[in-house]
Amino acid sequence: MKNKKLKIVIRLISLLFIAAFIWMTIQHFDTELLFSLMHKLVAQPWRTGYMVTMYGLAFVFRALAWRWYLPYARFQTCLDGLFASLFMNHISPIKIGDVARIGVCATKERMPFPIVAQSVVVLRLLDLLVLFLFASFGAIVYMHTMTSSFLIFPLIVGGASVVFVVLIRMFPSWLQEHKQHWNMVYHSRRFVPIFVSVVLSWVCEAVVLFEMAKMVAFPLSFAEALWVNSMAVGGQVFQMTPGGLATYEAVMAFALTRIHSNWEQAYALALVTHLFKFLFSYVVGVYVWWRIPTLWSFVRKEREA
Repeated sequence: MKNKKLKIVIRLISLLFIAAFIWMTIQHFDTELLFSLMHKLVAQPWRTGYMVTMYGLAFVFRALAWRWYLPYARFQTCLDGLFASLFMNHISPIKIGDVARIGVCATKERMPFPIVAQSVVVLRLLDLLVLFLFASFGAIVYMHTMTSSFLIFPLIVGGASVVFVVLIRMFPSWLQEHKQHWNMVYHSRRFVPIFVSVVLSWVCEAVVLFEMAKMVAFPLSFAEALWVNSMAVGGQVFQMTPGGLATYEAVMAFALTRIHSNWEQAYALALVTHLFKFLFSYVVGVYVWWRIPTLWSFVRKEREA
């Protein structure tokens, strides 16, 4: 019953984000600006190549963090698992990427499923912690127009709070188990490289938005790009469409307009940045599917289990 209530809350918040995205599309869709930005991506291959490299490097750092957390797993397996997760999350309306990520590692490394699952949960929590720190600091610095933030920002904070409160109340033993395992890592020499790798992964990902903003002369510093990206990715907790389509754009456009109130540019940046990530996920998805032909059948089996 509690699980059902949590799902209802998340879906309601998702629907509000989707409604906000539809409103933005009606009010601020600029075809000329949108196509101009996409044309620049093609006309400036060096810049596009740089963004692809930095976004790919973000996954390299995440694979390193996972590899250090699971010393017996190979780096290539960790990278394949992350790419599989990214691809699955961008073709499914629900977040099933972690199922693929766990399956790739457990199958290829012949490791117990619970151990791999635990590593994914702990690293996901670390991702959320880093994103929360970036987003919170940025909110304090950049949310100076709070009067116009009456809807989206409270939804993000409130929704995240609901998720954490429900987890604490519903799964105390589960959380305690992961807390004990995390404490072992925290007090070991592996904690610092794991934490630094996670931080660097999100720094690399923010480069995509930073470079996109340059193309339309949107006044965005790298620190601001890091904050906006953290907000947009954090909003994916409420994913209800493939890749969090609509939710991502709504949160990113809203965050961008806290910095510079050009809604047309903010909307175009959010849309094209997300398109870039969609295309990247499909390319690496084909690569992973080529390496692991049984990927989809495994995910389907685990979802039905």
